[in-house]
Order: sequence, then structure tokens, then C-alpha cells
Amino acid sequence: MKKTIISAFVIALAFIACKSDKKVETSAAKEVEIIKEVDTQTYKKVAKGSQLKWRATHLGGLQPRFGTVKLDKASVLVNDNKITNATFVVDLATLSVDNFDEGAEQKGKLEGHLKSADFFNIEKYPTATFEMTKLTPLTGNYNSEMTGNLTISGVTKSITFKTNVAVHPEAVTINSEDFIINRQDWGLSYHSEGDAGVPKDYLIDNGIGFTVNVKIER
Repeated sequence: MKKTIISAFVIALAFIACKSDKKVETSAAKEVEIIKEVDTQTYKKVAKGSQLKWRATHLGGLQPRFGTVKLDKASVLVNDNKITNATFVVDLATLSVDNFDEGAEQKGKLEGHLKSADFFNIEKYPTATFEMTKLTPLTGNYNSEMTGNLTISGVTKSITFKTNVAVHPEAVTINSEDFIINRQDWGLSYHSEGDAGVPKDYLIDNGIGFTVNVKIER
């Protein structure tokens, strides 16, 4: 009984946390203007630990899952100590599930399913990319608002999220807020609400949460 109560409490906390995250709106992809001058500084080395954290649940916040996915490569251009361009390529083969009590075998099956044609289809689309189109200064908990084109499974949409950006001589860092995208905007519709013949317990929430934590060195 105690274990059941604790599990319910953890699920409730996860549900509340997801509800407090920002759901970002999507729009058509924006034009990218590359700004490269004589004094432009280029950062390309992905530092160890750079990753995206992801979160997803079944309907109602049940059975929360979370994990990480690593960057494959990046390119950041800095002019006058400000980021003017940034492109990040995510290696979807590195997608991991970090909370799974059912054992290593079942964990591996879930990771394999997420990489299959039902979800990210990494055989056809091995990477996802984000290309910044605009960086706007902010005040408050986050110093910037970043807009860019996010490409998943061959579909590109523009999104905007808040982040803390820091530019140093040897590295730039980007640490974002927790934000949520609607997976259906990228054609990821497996077991969505309203799917005929799919039991309710198998339906998956449309929201996928992300947090960006990257460091790119020169």
C-alpha cells in the first residue's frame, strides 16, 4: 500500500510539473539570415554533457517517462559578443529512457519503439535539427527569447522559447526553460487521443517536453 501511495504521489507531481511548463506555439518556418563578418567568432565543438532532456506521459499525465538525447554537432556564430546564428543537430539514436522500473529488457524495448517508424523513425530520419532565426533580449529569470526552425521527421516548424544565453571567449552556453511542443505538429501521431480502436490506457499525450542544456566550445 505504501508503495502505491508513493507512486501515485510521484505521478501527481510529474503531472503538475508538466502542466506548469510552457506550451510553445508553432508557425511556418522562418527565413534564416546568416551573419558572418571578418570578426565573426565560430564555435563548433560540442562539450561533454550537452543534451536535450525530454518528457512525455500518457493521457492525464499518467505513466510519465523522461530521458535525454545528445547533440551530434553544432555551429554557433558570434558577432560583437552576441549570438547571431546557431544550428544544432540532435542524434536521435542516442535517445534514452532514464526512468523505467520494469527492467533493462523492457527499457530497451521502449527505447527501440521510440526510435521506430511509430515515433521518430530514425532509420529514415536519424537526426533532428534546430536552426535559430532570432534572439531577443529579455529581463527576468531568462535573459533571452530564442526563435528557430525545429525539424523532426522531415517536418520543419518555427518555435520560440525562453533561455539563458552566455557568451565567453572559449565557449557559449544555452540553458532553456522547460517547454512543451505538440508532437502532432511534426506528424508524430501514434496513439493520439481520438484514435479509433486504441484503448484509453494506451493513448499518449500530444505534449512532449524539452529542456535544452548545451555548451559549444571554439
